[in-house]
Amino acid sequence: MRPIFALLAIAVSAGGCTTAPYEAAEMSCSDYIGKPISSRIAAYGPPTSVYRINTSQVGYVFRTKTTAHVGGEPFYTVNYLTGADKHHTPVRKITRVCHGVYVVHAPTDTMPMSERIIVDVMP
Repeated sequence: MRPIFALLAIAVSAGGCTTAPYEAAEMSCSDYIGKPISSRIAAYGPPTSVYRINTSQVGYVFRTKTTAHVGGEPFYTVNYLTGADKHHTPVRKITRVCHGVYVVHAPTDTMPMSERIIVDVMP
């Protein structure tokens, strides 16, 4: 009986760690670490300000707000007397605010944006 409870506990805990399908399309702020700052600028626009942290690092300050509407996928119910009925899941509005300082390794100011790699994100 205990192995069944242990298996059930593992299944429930693993189910809580999965993300919803609509969350996979969005990137969080920390997902850009290791990528060039040009990819962040291309995705969300120019930074609000830029400043030099020390001789080898530059800080890019971003504040973005994205809104997405998710849902509306069709699903069908079947009644053998009347046929199939088409329904849609409810549409939800998801607003995500990402703000912080992207710390970039840039020893010189002449370094191209495509070579400036994000090393940290500070809130």
